[in-house]
Amino acid sequence: MASVSASGQAPGLAAPPGGGAGPVAVGRPARVMAADLDNNGALDLIVSGARSAAGSVSHVWLANEAYVLKSLPGPVAEVWAVSDLNGDGWLDLVGLDDAGPARWLTRGRLGYHWKTFTTRAQQNAGDQRINSFGVGGEIEVKAGLLWQKQVITNGTIHFGLGPQTTIDVARVVWPNGVAQAEFGIGVDDAFVAEQRLKGSCPWVFTYDGREMTFVTDFLWRSPLGLRINAQDTAGVTQTEDWVRIRGDQLVPRDGVYDVRITAELWETHFFDHVSLMVVDHPADTEVYVDERFSAASPPALAVHALRELQPVVRATDDRGRDVTDLVARRDARYLATFDRGAYQGIAREHAVEIDLGSAASAAGPLTLVAEGWVYPTDSSINVAVAQGQADAPRALALDAQDASGAWRVVVPDLGFPAGKNKSMLIDLAPARGAQRLRLRTNLEIYWDRLAVAQRADVPLQTERLVAGGAELRFRGFSETTSPRDEAPETPAYGRIANTAQRWRDLVGYHTRFGDVLELLTAVDDRYVIMNAGDELRLRFPERPAPPAGSRRDFVLIGDGWEKDGDFNTEFSQTVLPLPSHDRPDYGALPAPTELEQDPVYRRHPDDWVRYHTRFVRPDTFVAGVQRR
Repeated sequence: MASVSASGQAPGLAAPPGGGAGPVAVGRPARVMAADLDNNGALDLIVSGARSAAGSVSHVWLANEAYVLKSLPGPVAEVWAVSDLNGDGWLDLVGLDDAGPARWLTRGRLGYHWKTFTTRAQQNAGDQRINSFGVGGEIEVKAGLLWQKQVITNGTIHFGLGPQTTIDVARVVWPNGVAQAEFGIGVDDAFVAEQRLKGSCPWVFTYDGREMTFVTDFLWRSPLGLRINAQDTAGVTQTEDWVRIRGDQLVPRDGVYDVRITAELWETHFFDHVSLMVVDHPADTEVYVDERFSAASPPALAVHALRELQPVVRATDDRGRDVTDLVARRDARYLATFDRGAYQGIAREHAVEIDLGSAASAAGPLTLVAEGWVYPTDSSINVAVAQGQADAPRALALDAQDASGAWRVVVPDLGFPAGKNKSMLIDLAPARGAQRLRLRTNLEIYWDRLAVAQRADVPLQTERLVAGGAELRFRGFSETTSPRDEAPETPAYGRIANTAQRWRDLVGYHTRFGDVLELLTAVDDRYVIMNAGDELRLRFPERPAPPAGSRRDFVLIGDGWEKDGDFNTEFSQTVLPLPSHDRPDYGALPAPTELEQDPVYRRHPDDWVRYHTRFVRPDTFVAGVQRR
């Protein structure tokens, strides 16, 4: 077996004196391949002709640090492919010679480093927004002064790194335009780059007495330009959002409650108002907010007091497996026994059956407290589903079993949890008397706890606090855990992954950094416009301790919108047109032209002099990692 020996001298392999990239004679048709055979960080060329009676010949040109090509004798044979056949980090040649199949191994003696990337879409989700290996996307790496970009043509991409011992940043741009970056990764091994979530609304963090901790996501009910099928854009029916913050999640320090809202995904956020409600309630009760999304019947924005909260007696999945322990307590162990479908967010139809036991005969009104999270679809998925044969997403339905054992639909559309770590309060009055109930859907909903409680008619002491301070500042992007599994992707506030531009940001004027309190005090279409990487830091005045026999929880109240950069979302490339409460049908708005013609600007032009002066473009993203 013949071999090509990569023995040469830095910065490349040895080449014959006077070698160049001049014309050569090869059999026709010829194939051209580009690969870094000597791992010096520059792509080399391999040209191979077709086999014929006169034989065939291949030629190799090695590129030096100035990308000048110099000729190296190639095998007198037909080369078909370039691949690392023996896992030593050096690319080899595969083809045919006169004896049949052959390989030509490449070896080096300069100690040059390398990295291979294996790209794949979400394996668990069967994410059909892109092909399985991201073919058609691109990967670029920067290591010291070395920069290189390659198109993804198969599942494994090889980079030579020369003497560099670490990769500062590697960026994958998937075929649908979504980008992700990996920082500070090692060399001389393989790395799997798996597609991540690109949009899921702003994230809320609070100080819990020890550190800033993630609570939930926010403004889930008011997406702008979301495509619900191939023709229609969803309107915005509810811009106000309430989320519960438990008392142990928000502890005062230095006389204030510290709440922070971050923009970290491929989105622009418009915050018109934010306030904090203090809720003091009897110690033997729990208070909740119904944190569901339902286009058909949005939940009331109210605080509900419950008592005698008990896990359901028994829970089984739709295959008859006992899952009671999984949903007995809030412990981040999620019910995930259903089969996932072809698209992110849409599973095979599945259900969880629950037995209420003796609670079914309770005299008072019962509430099912369903706590969990939903893995969402997006505009691209909704368009793809509408154009194909896959099942469309269906919200939760509540079924009840009658005395004969037959199931009947009690409530056909309950909606679904509005994001991460959310609670749904399901009124069981329509199923009064039924001991066995069923929650049925084809959405990817992961239940953490299913419990039953009685509504408590008790006085609640509430006080709505106006922020004492509101500052917009740049923070960067949090490290996250569980990019795709049964647990939601959860950010860690104390660990910054990077501060460079991560997304193809929406073009337009965003709010400048600094004091923004004036923009948040009323619902008036004067809002803070946040870009990815921004943080809104809110300080609310501490209130006196609750009276004896009472406990304290909180409700964060916000009003506004979010718009993601998905290519199928309406007006997804620009901040314009500006949203307003008198124009809920965002998809019917005229295409954005000039800022000065937008009705919101014309009502509040001074805001673009005092506040919205930071013009954002995706130039750094488009340039990639070369300039970083």
